Amino acid sequence: MSGALDSCAFWPVPPTSQPHTAQVSGLPPTLVVSVTGDPATPYQAGVDLAAALGSTLITVEGTQHTAALQGNRCVDDVVNAYLVDLTLPASQVSCTL
Repeated sequence: MSGALDSCAFWPVPPTSQPHTAQVSGLPPTLVVSVTGDPATPYQAGVDLAAALGSTLITVEGTQHTAALQGNRCVDDVVNAYLVDLTLPASQVSCTL
């Protein structure tokens, strides 16, 4: 018996297992959400991604993997403003779950 496959199992590109810096030309302003105690994705990976993309970062103090659209107004208000109006906060945001 094996575990259920998540969506990454169906990603159309083979894994490289090598860390790399994202290089995306013409990317519009973006928003990155990173949780300090995320059990699946290290917080620093989100910090590094935001820096590499020139993105705005939401730092979320918590221990879960998903923070956006989970009922926390601090996170959701910023994410919704970005998704609906492409509005980014004027500075970095910190929230607590």
